[in-house]
This record gives sequence, C-alpha cells and structure tokens, in this order.
Amino acid sequence: MTVMTPDVALAVGIALIVIVLQFTTRPVRWQAWIWVVLCVARGCVPPGPARATTAGIGLLVVSLIASAIFGAVRGRTMPMWRGPDGLVYRRGGGVTLLLWLATIATRFLVSGLGLVVFDEPVDLNALWLGLGVTLAAQQLVMMRRAGRLPHPAPRPGRPARAR
Repeated sequence: MTVMTPDVALAVGIALIVIVLQFTTRPVRWQAWIWVVLCVARGCVPPGPARATTAGIGLLVVSLIASAIFGAVRGRTMPMWRGPDGLVYRRGGGVTLLLWLATIATRFLVSGLGLVVFDEPVDLNALWLGLGVTLAAQQLVMMRRAGRLPHPAPRPGRPARAR
C-alpha cells in the first residue's frame, strides 16, 4: 500500500479547490491569473516537468496541447452573464464537469502511456504545469467572451457610464 506524500496531497488538494471553484458563481476577473502563474511556476521548478528524453518531452507536449484544448473548450462552454452591477459572472455546469473529467482522464491516459510504453515516470511538475496551462486557456477564452457580453441598459435618471 502506497502512502500519499505531502507533495501529492498538496497537488490533489489545490486541483480540487480549483475545480470546485469552477462550480460556484464568481466574477470573471484578472485575479484568476494568479492560479495560472502559481501552477505554471510550480510546474517549472527543477528538475522540471519532464525528463530530457525524446519520449519525455514528446509526452509533455502532447499533454500540454490537450490541456490547452480542453481549457479553451471549457472557456467557450462555461455559462457566463453580465450582472446588473456590470460585472461578468460565470458558473460551471454539467458540460464543465464533463470537460474537467475528460481533461483528467486524458492526463491519466498520457501519463499511463508514458509509464507503460516509454518507461517515463509520472512527474508531479508536469501535472502542475498542465493545470496552469488548462486554466490559462480557459481564462483567456472567458475574458475574451466577457468583453463581448452586452452591458446592462442605463437606469432612467442616471447618466450612462463611459465605456
């Protein structure tokens, strides 16, 4: 029986927090990039996210491309709306959950393939980096979508805000 190390427990805990927050109503704002920066930075800590082998780098590239694609699709399908306060809000639903499950399954598939076929170890740094990449793609798409959502009509008797 394998005991979960503190590093693995931290990675699982942070990933769960990030994913659970996807299903709460939250404004779409620049502060979400803090998660991206922290995950990418952690993923690049030496020795890095992959061994310096052709298989290691190739598998990392494939997993990061998949992470970016799933993040972009989540960003396009995440329900978003502009509130009466003018802020844009989002809250994930069933499609968001399915896309997160697909993202995780793909990560396990690529890691398992690397381990079984190429004898490449599962690298926790690659998981951090993949989480950062998928969140970056999602946030980028959502911020672009947020800019295109219509603003609420100004209330009578109040001057319209400059946009």
